[in-house]
Amino acid sequence: MAELYRVEGMEVARLQAQTAARFPRHTHAEYVVGANLSGSEQIWVDGREFTANAHSVTVYNPEAVQASTFDTTTGSADFVSLYIEPQRLATVAAENGWRTRAVAPELNQGAFSNAAVLQAILACYRAARQPLEGDVETAMLELTAALLANGATCPAATTSSVDTQMLGRVLDYLRAHLDAPIGLEQLAAIGNVSKHHLIRTFKAAVGMPPLAYHMQLRLIEARRRLRLGRHIQDVALGLGFYDLSHFSNAFRKVMGISPLRFAVATQFACPA
Repeated sequence: MAELYRVEGMEVARLQAQTAARFPRHTHAEYVVGANLSGSEQIWVDGREFTANAHSVTVYNPEAVQASTFDTTTGSADFVSLYIEPQRLATVAAENGWRTRAVAPELNQGAFSNAAVLQAILACYRAARQPLEGDVETAMLELTAALLANGATCPAATTSSVDTQMLGRVLDYLRAHLDAPIGLEQLAAIGNVSKHHLIRTFKAAVGMPPLAYHMQLRLIEARRRLRLGRHIQDVALGLGFYDLSHFSNAFRKVMGISPLRFAVATQFACPA
């Protein structure tokens, strides 16, 4: 990650991959909207696969499970990613009459050739780099309009009513217990199913096994605490990581940046 900025309910990152690189399956609490400037990216999001080439845009909803692999055989991959708080986008949409309620909309996910979204992402990036009065707000307004015009999401995967109730209990438990790893036997007992059935059903509905998803929830909470200025060691220990090395490795796999650099990000570029 070459640059990271934090402005008005949004984080803006500039990332570059010089060699074959990948992000394994993970999730974010925010919308993740990206502009591919060069290189090629194979993405997987909630069970669907896409290819994003130069000048493509990628869109992920909050808590969508996503993964990507970059092909740098023809040159380095260079892209801008925006991490937008759901309520921020919802508020902009409601204030401008594009939605009747200030509820986070579900956006059309995947990779797209959309010049309006591409230009709006780059405008947000420029505004975050050199913020002037009104620039960030204007860029965010134009981006929201472009994203809503890009369409709605695909319908969610369906499960039986029994499995839906089981998944609900397991997800509630995972979200309420972020302070330490959880075992499969514990989750299977909560769901009142076998471990095999739990893994198969959870993976079909969510896109990754339950323990991997729990790790993503802990990392989402870690980012929230770091934004609040909590000390990195306190965050790591408070979320049940064995040590700072374990925490840093898990964090970097998702964000492409160490927790230290993430914690100190401001409106200025992070050092290379």
